[in-house]
Amino acid sequence: MNQIYFEAKGEELLKRIGMSKTEFARRMGIRKQNVKSLFKSKNLLTIYNAAEVMGVPFEMLVGYIEEPDVREIPLEPLEEVNEVKELSEDDIPTGDTPEEKRKRQDIIYAFYQDWKRRNPNQKKYNIALKEDINIRAVSLDETAAQASLTYLSTLAVLQLDAILTNAWLVKKVPSKSNSKNQRSFESILIMEYVCPGVGRVKMTVGVKRSDKSKVQYCITAIDTDKINKQEAR
Repeated sequence: MNQIYFEAKGEELLKRIGMSKTEFARRMGIRKQNVKSLFKSKNLLTIYNAAEVMGVPFEMLVGYIEEPDVREIPLEPLEEVNEVKELSEDDIPTGDTPEEKRKRQDIIYAFYQDWKRRNPNQKKYNIALKEDINIRAVSLDETAAQASLTYLSTLAVLQLDAILTNAWLVKKVPSKSNSKNQRSFESILIMEYVCPGVGRVKMTVGVKRSDKSKVQYCITAIDTDKINKQEAR
């Protein structure tokens, strides 16, 4: 039985583009030990996300390895990927002291700056919205301020690509007129995603008044224990 390129050559492709399994796993929102099984997936959405992460054509990954045009598609190395320091869960402080919160904030800022270097267009296509979600200065400032308050929220931010691409719309609410950072938005989209190792995550997306474009506003982990306690009252 013929294999598609994603299954047959996935791990080899990572080496050719200079991306480590650790980096690939982080961008895909999975654990490193699950990379091998991921390449056996026949889920087109998973393969589409992998194509986005690796920077290769989706059609290449779903083509059969016997097809000459598939083998001959040139691969462009991802810029600066070997220069990026790989960040693990152990690098993130877990406590609640001011020093640990500041360290988490620094980690989030550094992560976004690196993400912007790897994604010069500063946007990702969201499957549910069927349009791009942009990253802007307010994305960094608001997310760094809020997500740095907890370990899980900071961990969620490291799965930014998966959240931007796969989060689904929960509801649409008015923007806060008394919030300086929300003045340019006509409304706020509340979206959710389930991150491996984190659980439910909320992403707020601002809808610009000027052109209706979408801007990632904030990302935080949802405290399900707190919600359950409130519902039990």
